[in-house]
Amino acid sequence: MRQFKWIDWNLRKIAAHSLSAEEVEATFDQVFSLHERKDGSFQMYAATPSGRRIWVIWRYDREDDEVPDVFGDLSDSPIFVITAY
Repeated sequence: MRQFKWIDWNLRKIAAHSLSAEEVEATFDQVFSLHERKDGSFQMYAATPSGRRIWVIWRYDREDDEVPDVFGDLSDSPIFVITAY
């Protein structure tokens, strides 16, 4: 099961785009495209349960020396959403 790390900072960023944490988390089950960015974060185009298509920028909340495994076992590596719009 995916784990997410939410703090006031990223919750405010997604709320500015009329999104909730629950909606953003659900988009990880309806992904249309996923690309790794130069900085090691990911850019994902996905759909919320209501069908709204959004972009989600996220990264694994890991130590720098760990190699990410996209959508693999995340039990020890929460997803930190940078923004969604």
